[in-house]
Amino acid sequence: MEAITINDVFSKSFIAMNSGMERFGTIEIIVNLAVSFLIGLFIFFVYKKTFQGVLYQRSFNVSLVAITMVITLIIMTISGNLILSLGMVGALSIVRFRTPIKDPVDLVFIFWAITVGIANGVGYFNISIIGSVLITAVLLFMSQQTQQTHPYLLVLHISKTANSSEVIKIVKASVDKFSLKSKTITSDYEEITAQVRLNAEETGFLNQLEERGKVTKATLITYSGDLAST
Repeated sequence: MEAITINDVFSKSFIAMNSGMERFGTIEIIVNLAVSFLIGLFIFFVYKKTFQGVLYQRSFNVSLVAITMVITLIIMTISGNLILSLGMVGALSIVRFRTPIKDPVDLVFIFWAITVGIANGVGYFNISIIGSVLITAVLLFMSQQTQQTHPYLLVLHISKTANSSEVIKIVKASVDKFSLKSKTITSDYEEITAQVRLNAEETGFLNQLEERGKVTKATLITYSGDLAST
């Protein structure tokens, strides 16, 4: 068996570059991009459906569709050619992405879009379609489980005339779970912050506390990773 040298690899790459310019015909390019667009649009709606952060950014969601199509173009360009592959790696290494990703789930969608673009770029539509369906099923299932156990932050301003222990007792009896996070005492009121899980989204007990003069202000906030980090 003859040994393959680095010169042989580059020689074959140059031959492929000269003879493979028409590796993808016009119809194939259109089909690959069209499939990438459709699956990217599918990812768009899945992200919108399963989003559970504080602020939904449509621009990020639109970028997922664009990423899918751009990666498909890149893979079609460098497919089967070592020289172009090395050149593309060098060109992309210049780019620096400094946009912060606050929600780890956003990274999942970015890698999903990139993977679909790679698969469609070489015509592996079965991988991108079947994989997207399975990933969607997992995300929908996990998001449904999260919604069922969604926590909230409850901030209460308790007047000086009221007994804070009594207020906490009423709140504990009205929610599914109660966990005291902080307590601040000022000359005018006491502020209590707690993590709670509501019973069937029932918030009527807050109105009752206000009507009885127990609290001067009650705030219920969705508790998420973005909020916890601020």
